[in-house]
This record gives sequence, C-alpha cells and structure tokens, in this order.
Amino acid sequence: MKEEPIRVLHVLGKLNMGGAESRIMDLYRHIDRTKVQFDFLSHYQLPKGEKIEDLSSEHLATLRVPEFYDEEIRALGGRIYVLPRFTGLNIGQYRKAARDFFREHHDFAIVEGHMTSMASVYLPIAKKEGVPVTMAHARSAGVDAGFRGLATRWMRRSLADRCDVCLSCSKAASAAVYGQKAVREGRVQVIPNALDVQSFYYDPARRQKIRQELGIPDTAIVLGHVGRFDIMKNQTFLADIVEQLCEIQKDADYRCLFVGSGDLEKAVRAAFAKANLEDRAIFAGQCDRDRTVGMYQAFDAFVFPSLYEGLPGTVIEAQAAGLPCLISDRITDEVCVTDNVCQYSLQNVNAWADKLQSLTSGDQEYFSDAARSDRSAAAIRALGTAGYDVVSAAVRMQQYYLQLAGRK
Repeated sequence: MKEEPIRVLHVLGKLNMGGAESRIMDLYRHIDRTKVQFDFLSHYQLPKGEKIEDLSSEHLATLRVPEFYDEEIRALGGRIYVLPRFTGLNIGQYRKAARDFFREHHDFAIVEGHMTSMASVYLPIAKKEGVPVTMAHARSAGVDAGFRGLATRWMRRSLADRCDVCLSCSKAASAAVYGQKAVREGRVQVIPNALDVQSFYYDPARRQKIRQELGIPDTAIVLGHVGRFDIMKNQTFLADIVEQLCEIQKDADYRCLFVGSGDLEKAVRAAFAKANLEDRAIFAGQCDRDRTVGMYQAFDAFVFPSLYEGLPGTVIEAQAAGLPCLISDRITDEVCVTDNVCQYSLQNVNAWADKLQSLTSGDQEYFSDAARSDRSAAAIRALGTAGYDVVSAAVRMQQYYLQLAGRK
C-alpha cells in the first residue's frame, strides 16, 4: 500500500506575495508532493468593533477574502486553514482558537511557524495537542518601532526553548529572533532563502516588451523596487534619491518602478508628489510570479533601502537578473553573494545618488544586453553554489522534513 505524504503546516499571517510566502511557494512547487505535502494556517483580521462567537477555522474561512496564493495552493494539493489575527488584546481568544484547531486536526507531522512574534504561543499549543515536531523559522532581523516592537521582542524572548527546531534565513535573523545564547549553543540552523534563480536569467526581448507596455522610453533609466509597501521597506527614500539625481543630472530621465501593494502606497505616492516627481514614479501593483520576473528585466538598477530584513529574496532575484543592486547597510551582508551589490547608509542619500549617477553616466557597455547577460549567468552560477537554487534546496528540505518525521 502506498504511503501517504507527510503534511507540514506552515503558519503565516497572510497568503499574499510577501517574502516568506513567496519562498515557501518556490519550495512547494519543486518538492516531491507525493512524499511531502504543505498545508497553510493563515490569519483573519476581525472587523473593528465586530464580535464573532464562532472562531473555528471553518467559519473564519467563510469570512476571509481569498488571497494571492490560495488558488495555487489548492491546485498543488494543499489545504488552507484560518485563525483570528492576534491583536495583543485577544490573547485568551487566540489561545483558545489555536487549541481548538490543533485538537481537531491531527494529521500534521510538522508545524513550521514563520510568524515568530506569536510562535511562542501557537507552537507549544500544537505540541501539547500532539503535533510530533514544532519548528520556528526566523525570517526577519528586526522589529517595528514603538510598543509593537517591544511586544515582539518580549514574545520572542523564550522562543528557542518553546519549539523543537529553530531555523533561520540568515545569521542576522538567527541572533535577532532566538538570541545570541541559542546561536552560540548551535541550536539554530541557517537555511538559505532558495528560489528559482534560473527563471531570472536576463531576457532582452522581455525587457523591451515590459517597458513598452508600461510606456517607458528606451532612454529612461529605471530604478526598480519589489516589495510590499510597509514601514520597514522605507520606499519613500527612493523619492529622496530621485530628487537628488534630478539635481545632479538634470538631462537624465530617471524613473522608479514599484512592484507590490500595501497600506503605505499612498504615502510613497505623496512623497513623490511633494518633490514634484509624480511623473517619475510608476506603480505596477501586485503582480503574479511570471509578471514579477519580467519586471526585473525592465529595471536598470535595483534599489532596496529597507530599515531591516532577514535575508531579502528580492535582492537574490535582482542579482540573478544581472542588476546592479544598491541596498541599505542595515541589511545583512550575507545577501551580497555577487560583486553587484553595494551597501549604503540611509543617513547619506548623496552616496546613493552619486553611485547611480556614476553607473548610468559611465561606460555604457555595462548596460549592454551582452554584458548584462554575462552578469546574470555568472550570478546564477554563484547563487547556486551558495545554496540559493530551489531545485537542489527542495531535495535537501524534503529529506530534512522526512527525517524529522521519522521517514526515510
């Protein structure tokens, strides 16, 4: 009789195109799903002021608006469950909903929590209710400012002692989430954020097609950014960069192309408007995976001024696409796999603008299709060697999951 695949439950806030979700989906597409299947536990934000008596996963699923990856997850054989979102004031309600869920669902061999701010709550509950292996996966090396950040640090303080396995996307995220003691004791395993690097190989025909669709002239210099509009991503800084570039290189046609969506998009639009640069910003919205790959082809440089990150997959993608990358020095240098990444202080916008100006006004052979194709090919090889190729990573993770579950 054929053995059923083990089921791994991934706990996430949402199933949209965030970094963690995208990396899990890259893995999910390439793993042998006859041996390892993924399920997903998402969270639903209760309407403000509304009280819902029935907080079961089944009922919340009827209220939740379908999210970006829902359809693909179900097509791959995954199941989607829902818990109420933790607000800080509903800890009792959240514990009960999690307890009821894990009492009802006993088919998970592993629960992998990517929401580390709450993992010290739901992972011990899962363990108590019979889940064989509980795993936390650190995806970020920072926290929000103010009370929310303090609460996150407090919730994470004992996480390493409240799960069976501690994973992380980088050394920086390991220390930030689990603490230096757990790292020194060798209790944290770093797993690179692997992705389909081959799909980002530079394609000049696709570059031309995307730019034509977006109305971008051939002479325009496109600074690209991929990510949700969020405080940590610091996208308003790009308005400062473009404003400075327009001062020092008045005849150049700089454009910012944003790929993503989020609550702070209005603030980013306002920053460009305040600097009278509305015509320099293009907002492509949230794109599917194939369209996003195409967007990288349309960029001339990748700019990523985040306040903090774990290990941003977008910077890995940009390197694979052969792009020069300018990123914040607050991001771990573990992401600098190739020589095409430079880090700069957020306190010095001039340094960012000067580097971009020197790149774009220098040897134009650097931006030729042949040169970029060569950079892209070399980067893909380097990323594969460094463990970022999802094809080989899927084999490793599959074996790891099966080993944890007691399967060969």
